[in-house]
Amino acid sequence: RKELRRWLRRLHDEMHISSVFVTHDQEEALEVADRVVVMNRGRVEQIGTPDEVYSNPASPFVYQFIRNVNVFHRRVHSHWADVGSTPAATTTDQEPGGSALAFVRPHDIDIEHGPVTGGLEATVQDVHAIGPLVRVELAHASELIEVELTRERANVLNLLKGQQVWLKPRQVKVFAVSEGALEEGGSGI
Repeated sequence: RKELRRWLRRLHDEMHISSVFVTHDQEEALEVADRVVVMNRGRVEQIGTPDEVYSNPASPFVYQFIRNVNVFHRRVHSHWADVGSTPAATTTDQEPGGSALAFVRPHDIDIEHGPVTGGLEATVQDVHAIGPLVRVELAHASELIEVELTRERANVLNLLKGQQVWLKPRQVKVFAVSEGALEEGGSGI
Protein backbone atom coordinates (compact mmCIF):
# COMPACT_ATOMS: atom_id res chain seq x y z
CA ARG A 1 0.00 0.00 0.00
CA LYS A 2 2.82 2.42 0.79
CA GLU A 3 4.45 1.73 -2.57
CA LEU A 4 1.10 2.29 -4.31
CA ARG A 5 0.68 5.63 -2.51
CA ARG A 6 4.12 6.80 -3.63
CA TRP A 7 3.38 5.67 -7.18
CA LEU A 8 0.02 7.50 -7.23
CA ARG A 9 1.65 10.69 -5.89
CA ARG A 10 4.41 10.55 -8.56
CA LEU A 11 1.92 9.78 -11.35
CA HIS A 12 -0.30 12.69 -10.32
CA ASP A 13 2.68 15.08 -10.18
CA GLU A 14 4.10 13.94 -13.54
CA MET A 15 0.82 14.05 -15.49
CA HIS A 16 -0.45 17.33 -13.96
CA ILE A 17 -4.05 16.15 -13.97
CA SER A 18 -6.85 16.57 -11.49
CA SER A 19 -8.02 13.36 -9.88
CA VAL A 20 -10.30 12.28 -7.06
CA PHE A 21 -9.07 9.63 -4.66
CA VAL A 22 -11.57 8.27 -2.12
CA THR A 23 -10.21 6.55 0.98
CA HIS A 24 -11.05 5.91 4.61
CA ASP A 25 -7.34 5.65 5.44
CA GLN A 26 -6.36 9.00 6.97
CA GLU A 27 -2.61 8.47 6.55
CA GLU A 28 -3.15 7.62 2.89
CA ALA A 29 -5.23 10.77 2.31
CA LEU A 30 -2.67 13.01 4.03
CA GLU A 31 0.19 11.51 2.02
CA VAL A 32 -1.39 11.39 -1.45
CA ALA A 33 -3.62 14.49 -1.61
CA ASP A 34 -3.00 18.13 -2.46
CA ARG A 35 -6.43 18.97 -0.99
CA VAL A 36 -8.43 16.93 1.50
CA VAL A 37 -12.20 16.91 1.99
CA VAL A 38 -13.32 15.38 5.28
CA MET A 39 -16.95 14.26 5.22
CA ASN A 40 -19.24 13.15 8.03
CA ARG A 41 -22.55 11.47 7.14
CA GLY A 42 -22.62 13.10 3.69
CA ARG A 43 -21.78 16.57 5.02
CA VAL A 44 -18.46 18.36 4.39
CA GLU A 45 -16.71 19.04 7.71
CA GLN A 46 -13.52 20.62 6.33
CA ILE A 47 -11.62 21.26 3.09
CA GLY A 48 -7.93 22.17 3.00
CA THR A 49 -4.40 21.03 2.37
CA PRO A 50 -3.34 17.95 4.31
CA ASP A 51 -1.26 20.17 6.62
CA GLU A 52 -4.16 22.62 7.21
CA VAL A 53 -6.57 19.81 8.06
CA TYR A 54 -4.07 18.04 10.34
CA SER A 55 -2.74 21.18 12.06
CA ASN A 56 -6.02 23.06 12.44
CA PRO A 57 -9.03 20.70 12.50
CA ALA A 58 -12.28 22.64 12.12
CA SER A 59 -14.43 20.41 14.35
CA PRO A 60 -14.26 17.68 16.96
CA PHE A 61 -15.17 15.15 14.25
CA VAL A 62 -12.19 16.16 12.08
CA TYR A 63 -9.85 16.10 15.08
CA GLN A 64 -10.89 12.56 16.01
CA PHE A 65 -11.04 11.33 12.41
CA ILE A 66 -7.60 12.49 11.26
CA ARG A 67 -5.48 10.75 13.89
CA ASN A 68 -5.42 9.27 17.38
CA VAL A 69 -6.28 11.90 20.00
CA ASN A 70 -6.96 12.26 23.73
CA VAL A 71 -10.29 13.91 24.58
CA PHE A 72 -10.80 15.71 27.89
CA HIS A 73 -14.33 16.73 28.97
CA ARG A 74 -14.01 20.15 30.59
CA ARG A 75 -15.94 23.27 31.61
CA VAL A 76 -15.45 26.72 30.09
CA HIS A 77 -14.09 29.50 32.32
CA SER A 78 -14.49 32.92 30.66
CA HIS A 79 -13.78 31.62 27.13
CA TRP A 80 -11.08 29.11 28.08
CA ALA A 81 -10.97 25.58 29.39
CA ASP A 82 -8.17 23.95 31.33
CA VAL A 83 -6.23 20.73 30.87
CA GLY A 84 -4.25 20.55 34.08
CA SER A 85 -3.79 24.17 34.97
CA THR A 86 -2.95 25.02 31.36
CA PRO A 87 -5.68 27.29 29.93
CA ALA A 88 -6.60 26.77 26.29
CA ALA A 89 -8.83 29.17 24.36
CA THR A 90 -12.16 27.89 23.08
CA THR A 91 -13.12 28.40 19.45
CA THR A 92 -16.59 29.83 20.14
CA ASP A 93 -18.25 32.27 22.51
CA GLN A 94 -19.37 29.56 24.92
CA GLU A 95 -20.80 30.84 28.19
CA PRO A 96 -18.68 30.32 31.33
CA GLY A 97 -19.61 27.03 32.97
CA GLY A 98 -20.54 25.47 29.63
CA SER A 99 -19.13 22.18 28.39
CA ALA A 100 -16.02 21.89 26.26
CA LEU A 101 -13.97 19.14 24.66
CA ALA A 102 -10.20 19.58 24.82
CA PHE A 103 -8.13 17.59 22.32
CA VAL A 104 -4.45 16.68 22.73
CA ARG A 105 -2.57 14.34 20.40
CA PRO A 106 -0.52 11.60 22.09
CA HIS A 107 2.77 12.99 20.74
CA ASP A 108 1.94 16.48 22.14
CA ILE A 109 2.18 15.41 25.80
CA ASP A 110 5.34 15.37 27.90
CA ILE A 111 5.81 13.00 30.86
CA GLU A 112 7.88 13.93 33.92
CA HIS A 113 8.63 12.06 37.16
CA GLY A 114 8.08 15.05 39.44
CA PRO A 115 5.33 17.67 39.69
CA VAL A 116 5.31 20.21 36.85
CA THR A 117 3.56 23.56 36.64
CA GLY A 118 0.37 23.13 34.64
CA GLY A 119 0.65 19.34 34.77
CA LEU A 120 -1.78 16.54 35.48
CA GLU A 121 -0.91 13.74 37.89
CA ALA A 122 -1.49 10.31 36.35
CA THR A 123 -0.77 6.63 36.95
CA VAL A 124 1.01 4.47 34.37
CA GLN A 125 -1.36 1.68 33.29
CA ASP A 126 0.72 0.10 30.52
CA VAL A 127 3.81 0.63 28.37
CA HIS A 128 3.99 -0.78 24.80
CA ALA A 129 7.04 -0.56 22.53
CA ILE A 130 5.85 -0.23 18.92
CA GLY A 131 8.78 0.04 16.51
CA PRO A 132 10.51 3.40 17.02
CA LEU A 133 7.77 4.62 19.41
CA VAL A 134 6.62 3.71 22.88
CA ARG A 135 2.91 4.09 23.66
CA VAL A 136 2.16 4.77 27.31
CA GLU A 137 -1.38 4.39 28.69
CA LEU A 138 -2.09 6.47 31.77
CA ALA A 139 -5.05 7.04 34.08
CA HIS A 140 -6.01 10.49 35.36
CA ALA A 141 -9.24 10.57 37.38
CA SER A 142 -11.67 8.66 35.13
CA GLU A 143 -9.81 9.56 31.92
CA LEU A 144 -7.55 7.16 30.01
CA ILE A 145 -4.71 9.08 28.32
CA GLU A 146 -2.35 7.83 25.61
CA VAL A 147 1.10 9.33 25.20
CA GLU A 148 3.60 8.50 22.45
CA LEU A 149 7.31 8.81 23.25
CA THR A 150 10.47 8.12 21.33
CA ARG A 151 12.30 5.01 22.51
CA GLU A 152 15.12 7.23 23.74
CA ARG A 153 12.77 9.31 25.94
CA ALA A 154 11.04 6.17 27.22
CA ASN A 155 14.42 4.67 28.15
CA VAL A 156 15.32 7.82 30.11
CA LEU A 157 11.97 7.79 31.96
CA ASN A 158 12.05 3.99 32.58
CA LEU A 159 8.29 3.95 33.25
CA LEU A 160 6.76 1.13 35.28
CA LYS A 161 3.15 0.03 35.60
CA GLY A 162 1.55 1.67 38.67
CA GLN A 163 4.07 4.52 38.76
CA GLN A 164 2.85 8.10 39.46
CA VAL A 165 3.95 10.65 36.83
CA TRP A 166 2.98 14.15 35.70
CA LEU A 167 1.72 15.01 32.22
CA LYS A 168 2.18 18.36 30.52
CA PRO A 169 0.18 18.95 27.30
CA ARG A 170 2.10 21.09 24.79
CA GLN A 171 -0.72 21.78 22.30
CA VAL A 172 -4.38 21.79 23.26
CA LYS A 173 -7.35 22.53 20.97
CA VAL A 174 -10.69 23.25 22.64
CA PHE A 175 -14.18 23.16 21.16
CA ALA A 176 -17.17 24.40 23.13
CA VAL A 177 -20.12 22.00 22.85
CA SER A 178 -23.75 22.05 23.86
CA GLU A 179 -24.87 19.93 26.80
CA GLY A 180 -27.09 17.89 24.46
CA ALA A 181 -24.12 17.01 22.23
CA LEU A 182 -22.19 15.66 25.22
CA GLU A 183 -25.13 13.53 26.32
CA GLU A 184 -25.53 12.13 22.80
CA GLY A 185 -21.99 10.79 22.63
CA GLY A 186 -19.39 13.50 23.14
CA SER A 187 -19.01 15.51 19.98
CA GLY A 188 -22.21 14.67 18.17
CA ILE A 189 -20.39 12.22 15.90
